[in-house]
Amino acid sequence: MSGGGMSGADGAQPRDPGTDAPRAQRFVGRTALVTGASSGIGAGVARRLAAEGATVILLGRDESRLAQVRASLTGQDRAHRTVTAELGDPASITAAAQAVRDAGKLHVLVHSAGVFGPQPFAEISVETLDRVWAVNVRAPFLLTQALLPMLRRGSAIVFVSSVSGRVGMIGQSAYGTSKSAVDGLARTLAVELAPDGIRVNAIAPGYTATPINAHLRAQPGRTEQLEAAILAGRLGQVDDIAASIAFLASDEAGFVHGITLAVDGGYPTSHIQTGRPA
Repeated sequence: MSGGGMSGADGAQPRDPGTDAPRAQRFVGRTALVTGASSGIGAGVARRLAAEGATVILLGRDESRLAQVRASLTGQDRAHRTVTAELGDPASITAAAQAVRDAGKLHVLVHSAGVFGPQPFAEISVETLDRVWAVNVRAPFLLTQALLPMLRRGSAIVFVSSVSGRVGMIGQSAYGTSKSAVDGLARTLAVELAPDGIRVNAIAPGYTATPINAHLRAQPGRTEQLEAAILAGRLGQVDDIAASIAFLASDEAGFVHGITLAVDGGYPTSHIQTGRPA
C-alpha cells in the first residue's frame, strides 16, 4: 500500500473549503485506520485523511455503507480498503485486527466508533451499560492492544471522546462515564507509548450534527436551544472535528502528547458563564 499523490475528480488538487489554497498533503505514504468509518465523524475523518494523501482502512459494521464511503474518498490512491467488525464482540475485534495486520503497516489509528443513547440514570439496564462500555471503551482498548505491533516510531493514535466526558449532562450517565474512561485511557497510553515514539491524544467534540444525534436535533426547538448555548453560535460540523483529528494525527502536532482537545464551540464556557440552558 503506497500513499500516492492526491487529486480531485477533475485532476485538480483538493482544496480547503472557503479558500483557494490546496489542501495539505500531510499523510502521503501513510496508512490510517479509522473505526466507525461508515458514517458521521468516522466517515468525515476517513475523507479528510484520504484527501491529505493517506491510504485509509475503513472499519465498521455495515459493509455496504463502508463501501459507499470508500467510493467517496478522493485522490489517486485506490488502495483504500474496508474491514467489517462488530466492536461489541472481542472475537470480531481479533479477526478485524488480523485483517488490518495484513495491510503490513499502520501510521495513524483513529477510534471514532461509539454508541450513544440518552436515558435517565434510574432506567439504564445492565445490558445497556455493558453495551456502551463494550463499544466505547473495551473495543478501542482491545483494538489498540492488538495493533500495537504495527505502530512504529512517529505513529499517532487519536481517541474520540466527548464533551460529555467532562461536563455533566442529563441522561448521559452511561455515555459520559465511558467517555471519561476514554480520556483516562488516552492519557495513560500517552505515557506508556511515548518511549516508543508513539503519540496518543484524544479529542472531545461538543454538539456536532451527526446521524447519532439526529433524533435529538429533530425535537422542536432543540437545535436552536443548543446553538444559543454555544459561543460559536452553531452546532459543530463533521468537518470541524475531522480537521482537528487530522491535526492531532499529523507531524504538526509532534509536541502534543496526552491531551484531550476540546472542539466544542465553547459550549461549556458559555453555559458556565452565562447560565444559558444546556
